[in-house]
Amino acid sequence: MFRALANLIVKRNFAWAIVLSVLAITGLSAYYAARVVQDDDVLKFLPRSNPEVAAFYEVADRYGSLDIALVGIESDDVFEPGFVERLQRATKRLNETEGIQHALSITSVEDFTPDPQRGGIATDYLVREIPKSDEERAKLREKVLSRDAVVGNLVSEDGKAVMIYCFAIPGVEQRTIAGRVRTVVEEAFPNEKKYWHGAPFISTYIYDTTQKDLRRLAPWACAAIALLVLLAFRDLIGTGLSLLATSIGIVVPLGIMGAFNVHTNIVLGSMPVILFALGSAYGIHLMSRFYALGATLPREEALQTALREVGPAVLGSGLTTVFGLLSFVMMDIAPLRTFGFFTALGLLIALIVALVFIPAVIVVSPIKGKAQAPLPAVAELTARLSAFTMRQRTAFGVATGAITIVAAFFLSRVDSRLDTTAFFDEGSPPAEADAFMQRKFGGSTFVQIEVKGDMTNPVVLREVQGLADRARVVSQVSSVNHLGAIVAQTNEAMEDVRRIPDTPEKAKLLLSFLTGKQAVSMTVSDDRQAALVHVKLVPSRAVEVEAVVTELEKIAKSIPARYATVSTTPGTPDDHVVSLVADRVRALAAQYGAKIERAADLEAALRAPPGPPPATAAIPAITAFIKSEAFGVELPESAGTDAPTKIATAIADLGPPPQGDDAVKAWRGKFPGAVGKAIDKDAEDPTVDDAALALEQSVGDIWTQAASAGRSESMLAAAGIVLPEGPKADRFRRMLGDALLDLDAPTALAPGKGDDALDVRVTGLPVLYRGLGNSIFNNQWNSLWFALLLVVGFKALLFRSFWAGVLSSIPTLITLVLIYGAMGMVGVHLDIGTSMLASLIIGAGDDYAVEYLWAWSAPAGAPLEKAAREAALDTAAGIWTNALMMAVGFFVLTLGDARPLKNVGGLTAAAMIAASIATFIVCPLLARKHRYAPGAEGPGPVAPGIDAETEGEDPIEGVDGELRPSASTLAKSAKRG
Repeated sequence: MFRALANLIVKRNFAWAIVLSVLAITGLSAYYAARVVQDDDVLKFLPRSNPEVAAFYEVADRYGSLDIALVGIESDDVFEPGFVERLQRATKRLNETEGIQHALSITSVEDFTPDPQRGGIATDYLVREIPKSDEERAKLREKVLSRDAVVGNLVSEDGKAVMIYCFAIPGVEQRTIAGRVRTVVEEAFPNEKKYWHGAPFISTYIYDTTQKDLRRLAPWACAAIALLVLLAFRDLIGTGLSLLATSIGIVVPLGIMGAFNVHTNIVLGSMPVILFALGSAYGIHLMSRFYALGATLPREEALQTALREVGPAVLGSGLTTVFGLLSFVMMDIAPLRTFGFFTALGLLIALIVALVFIPAVIVVSPIKGKAQAPLPAVAELTARLSAFTMRQRTAFGVATGAITIVAAFFLSRVDSRLDTTAFFDEGSPPAEADAFMQRKFGGSTFVQIEVKGDMTNPVVLREVQGLADRARVVSQVSSVNHLGAIVAQTNEAMEDVRRIPDTPEKAKLLLSFLTGKQAVSMTVSDDRQAALVHVKLVPSRAVEVEAVVTELEKIAKSIPARYATVSTTPGTPDDHVVSLVADRVRALAAQYGAKIERAADLEAALRAPPGPPPATAAIPAITAFIKSEAFGVELPESAGTDAPTKIATAIADLGPPPQGDDAVKAWRGKFPGAVGKAIDKDAEDPTVDDAALALEQSVGDIWTQAASAGRSESMLAAAGIVLPEGPKADRFRRMLGDALLDLDAPTALAPGKGDDALDVRVTGLPVLYRGLGNSIFNNQWNSLWFALLLVVGFKALLFRSFWAGVLSSIPTLITLVLIYGAMGMVGVHLDIGTSMLASLIIGAGDDYAVEYLWAWSAPAGAPLEKAAREAALDTAAGIWTNALMMAVGFFVLTLGDARPLKNVGGLTAAAMIAASIATFIVCPLLARKHRYAPGAEGPGPVAPGIDAETEGEDPIEGVDGELRPSASTLAKSAKRG
């Protein structure tokens, strides 16, 4: 093939046709390349086929986006009127901003309170009016800081920081959301300290920093590569021609992308550096051989001979690299597939241009050969290393094996968990935001647990609450929000007891009040057949988050898959009910800072039957009710000012409501007589009748509260619960009493029975990142094996020997072990960037061994040390130049701010140096043949133009039977001449 190409290329008309055709194609490609659109959507890096990624988006579609932009704002006092007004205005603007589904702050969160005028529930914003005086400001502070669900989520406990949650509409680009949110908040709070967190801001920071570094450093990297080539070969024309060929290899793929509307992405931003480093070598190899041969042969003959001699090796090494990069198509991440395909295409074009366009330019230009040996000192030192390796095989073999084994040990410690904190440095905006969120709001990492079941059934709601309670006591969980808590809070506004109601009818009624509320829609599906529990975690590092997620998944698996709703007997709760209430008590203790000193006695205390509350426990509450507007009955003046207390005492003496409808009816029938007796009126008196009716509707709840308070005090003593200090103590005591009422719920969930089902799964960004990490890990292996299969198979055909193909891959495999071992040693994670290393190393480093073994040749019966030395002399300059080009080009990328770019740049640079060293050590260690390139083995006559002084050197026969002088002979000729 190369003989025919060589004979054809020297014809000037054919050469001119090639030059003009290539330039025309390049010009057309440049036109279309200018039309390439940048795709900034980082969500494209998420493989939708991954089950955990698919589950994340399915849940997001059902409840609204789980992609949350978090904004933290610090102030001396967030209740200062001006601050509140600006926060209210900014939140309103964010809710009106395109792409944002819902923005939540203390000014937009809804509050549920009893409606004293009409009864039932009053719904209003927690902060509606801007305080106008110090008194109103103090009341607002007290009101907001008394809401347990708000403190630690939307406002800090000290009242000096607030949070704005911006929920993105599914499918909107994260960079777009981050930009819009930042614009609104910056305008409203230009002077306050702001913190930007959440996936949109973190991914935008990583993307923008990487893109900025690539735009700033890529030209410098390419310039450094060009300068290195120029210094190595000391030829401006040859260097320029080789770099021109590479530039064509960059422009043409971009033109194809523009013509077919294929968008570029952040990964493709590194393509120019890779192509410059890899593609320049092909033209350099050809030009170097042409220059060397041109010193002794006519120009056209030198070009033909150079093509025949180095063409197969250049083609082989180039296609090896192309196959290595094509392995990216095995990945399930679309931008990486695009990167692999078009980078491989660009390299293939650069290879073809080097083998066709450069020779054509030589033919139509006055470029002539000259005797030179690039980097003679480097070639000589490398030759000595290879020869010494052959002489000391045992020592080098043991050392190489030991280093590889140690590296393999650390390779096993490479962490494939996707850790977003590893993407930015300490002191960067995301790191500062992360520290702020942990300091003021208990973290910023959220995990969601979805429960599928009938959310209008109280026993299912209690199961959701129980799951949330168990999650709350997991170490490193700071807060939990769920539908059960919202329903219980709404029920408190109705019945003054914060607990899930006992009947489906009440549950449906409360849920009807919540319909259409944005904050509620994040916790329950529209059909009320599924609920979402939001768990906030303190840590943000992947290893710590994964530990918490594992515990949450264990809790999720404990939820019964099948259940039945059964009736219960008050005073005798079953084990499942006791377990749920015990979990509730533990969660409340964790939330309010109480301490259960006798935790082992907790469930026993819950099983102990409570005594009936004394009448005196209900009298104050009944008296207060009679004096309130809610009573709605005006008592006669003749009853006296103490009438409310008398009536309350008389009603309280009737005792708490009994069990059973008939008993309750009889109990209520005593109310008129008790009221009439207390105020000296007949039981049929209209005022007495109205008063009795009002009391019948409320006294039951009052007795419930009295029982709650009594149980709470009993439990405090039985379990040795130490109350927290301050106002939290009263709130904990009240919440504890309400929780204990669930022991007497009329229905309960019987696990494992019946036909009703519960389905639970854990999702959220940490689980999505885990799925992405698993995908990256699988991609790494898939692309690695695919690359090895292609590369080894191709090299086996190239060398016409399977074992030669394997041998030429061993240096690269050792390099892979060393580089990934280094990652495990220093703690660099396997992420989207570092997962590219294997294909890059195989593609870029594998051709070093191809070149070296192609030049490997010794006469029959001669020691193999001679083959090792001559091969090193012949290839060292090209291999080291290419390795340094790659190393320098990628090292420049480490000078930026983007951590992913630093990791990939530094590791790739190290890999190229390691691959070149491994080539000159491992190949001599394992080589056992006198020749690996196809062709006759053995010495031949001295080539023309070599004088007697160099006659002792053995020529190396060309692939096509042509004879050429060895590199060492050329070096000596250049040195003399």
